[in-house]
Amino acid sequence: MTGRMWSGRRLWATLAVVMSLLLVVVMPTQAQSDTRFFTETGHSLRGAFRFFWEANGTLDIFGYPITEEFRDADGTLVQWFERARFAYSEVGGLPVVTLGNLGVEVIQGKIFPKSPPLAQDTADMRYIPQTQHVLMYGFKTTWETRGAEQIFGYPISNEVPEILDDGMWHTVQYFEKARFEYWPDFAPGQRVRLSLLGRRLAPPDRMAPVPPGGPDPQTTPTPVAPTVPAPVPPGVNGQASPEHGPPGTTFTFAATGFTPGEHVGIWLTAPSQATVGLPQQATADSQGSLATAQISITSGLNFPEGLYSFNARGVQSKHEARAFFRITTLATPGDPQKLGRLIHDQLPRQGQVLIMPLAAPPGYTFFLGGAGFQSDEPVSAWVTGPDKQSHAIDPALVEVSGGSAQVLVNTDGLPTGVYLAVLQGQRSKVIAAASFMLTRDFVAGPGTVRPANVNGSATPADAVPGSLVQIRGQGFQAGEPVEVWTTDPMGSYVLLPDTLTAERDGRIGYSPAIDLDVPNDILEGVYGIHFRGQQSKVRVDVYFTVTQPTP
Repeated sequence: MTGRMWSGRRLWATLAVVMSLLLVVVMPTQAQSDTRFFTETGHSLRGAFRFFWEANGTLDIFGYPITEEFRDADGTLVQWFERARFAYSEVGGLPVVTLGNLGVEVIQGKIFPKSPPLAQDTADMRYIPQTQHVLMYGFKTTWETRGAEQIFGYPISNEVPEILDDGMWHTVQYFEKARFEYWPDFAPGQRVRLSLLGRRLAPPDRMAPVPPGGPDPQTTPTPVAPTVPAPVPPGVNGQASPEHGPPGTTFTFAATGFTPGEHVGIWLTAPSQATVGLPQQATADSQGSLATAQISITSGLNFPEGLYSFNARGVQSKHEARAFFRITTLATPGDPQKLGRLIHDQLPRQGQVLIMPLAAPPGYTFFLGGAGFQSDEPVSAWVTGPDKQSHAIDPALVEVSGGSAQVLVNTDGLPTGVYLAVLQGQRSKVIAAASFMLTRDFVAGPGTVRPANVNGSATPADAVPGSLVQIRGQGFQAGEPVEVWTTDPMGSYVLLPDTLTAERDGRIGYSPAIDLDVPNDILEGVYGIHFRGQQSKVRVDVYFTVTQPTP
């Protein structure tokens, strides 16, 4: 019999080492549950409320927290901000933060005249049929680029004049959840402000400062921070794909409605509202579409998380299109039909080499290790992409010791596809090379439907951090070597370097047992443990879902 027996703890310990190499882009989200204290108002922000605040605009949109979390009269967990009120609930076991209708509440039943539909929406004017009001100029731009109805609700008035706190007349517009103000004397880009409706409506007895570490005695335990990205606003004559992705993802843009053959200007708006020109311009096709223009941007690891928008404007027609996407380190729901896909047979290796993971989304850092070199020779490293172009890795990044070498391969900004990573001894010419794949096929974040098990089981199928999962399988030849690979919510596919050995009755996980400890800081989502007999080719695929316990 070949191969070595693996205990469950050894298997999981190996996975833990692997994951420590791969969670670079995940760690910021793990810190979101920490309490953040604001000296400006003497209040703290944490959990789901902190995550939503930081993911959707922070101070510019919501202002500082002006109360602690507390239960309102109907038992809902809420927190007030200078410009908003957050409310916490759960839908399908997942945490959800909703915004209060402060705009509706502050007008106290006042009804504004409605508008007839425009003959045609333009770059400066847009009719909102849901409430029969018109958005114009800076208010339109702010609404469309900072969250639209998900953050502000629909407009419940047209632009109207009002006297504000400075004693002067200003143009304002009411929305279900906010009020916009126009301040013409401010610098361009800062003239549209959001009213401090939260300060006007929050209960005064809740606004007294609370020292750090001394939470309001009526505050309930912190809800678990959400682990799925916030939704993106709907596009206007355009669509971005994908809608969510971690740094390193390539986002594409398609749009319609232009004059056939006209030139179209393209630009990108960042979460800070900074405008970034894209390197490509486009020409509308015979259908007035940009579908064939191949407009895309690959986000780097230095791209801040948040909501971005592609923007397009026809030079002659002045027609505009817009589509939103969100850069986030949170794992998104995946396609359960892809999680059992076997790929390592199609990814060749040469020499004594190890690469982990074997596949992952763009932006991951891969570990490449090789052996068989001369003990004191320098080792070169490079990566060849799907376009057959090779890119050298800085020799200073290659660690060499006693005939072995290792290097971390950064995939920031690379498109999806199959790559080849190579280590080569400069004197011996010994090569250690391994193919790897950049793909989002194995992403399985919260909300992913768990696939059916094949020839095995994971008990329990729904696990919480700190618990134990029992892995079992059957159907192999007695004593045959069995290869093992895993998939996780962030989309990494890891082929373990050693094999298991099937028991005498063709089973695995019974004697010895494979009992996996679920760490407290594990990512939520669907995990897959996969086995294949090297002689029989029998597959065992078992899946379990990790979720946070209900508060």
